[in-house]
Amino acid sequence: MAATGVTMEGKSQLRFALAAALAGLAWGYMRHRREPRAPLFAALQALEWFVAYGGAAALIERARLAVEGPEDEVFDEFERITHIREEIDERTGTEG
Repeated sequence: MAATGVTMEGKSQLRFALAAALAGLAWGYMRHRREPRAPLFAALQALEWFVAYGGAAALIERARLAVEGPEDEVFDEFERITHIREEIDERTGTEG
């Protein structure tokens, strides 16, 4: 975990979403360039692509870490266990 409390995956996800937003801005403007509200449509397209590519989740993660503060780094190395499933394989000795 980085010193700011944001994981590298979170940073790269945010960068990717920002790149998608810039692409959406350009696409939205090119698509509606002849309309008087082209900048508005471009901004909406950028926002849509930003959210679709995980930008909102990355911003929420950053906000949560800012409020809670960085967690103990020991727990960041492990995944959370949400449930345990036990499988029992019984052998009777009569099978080939």
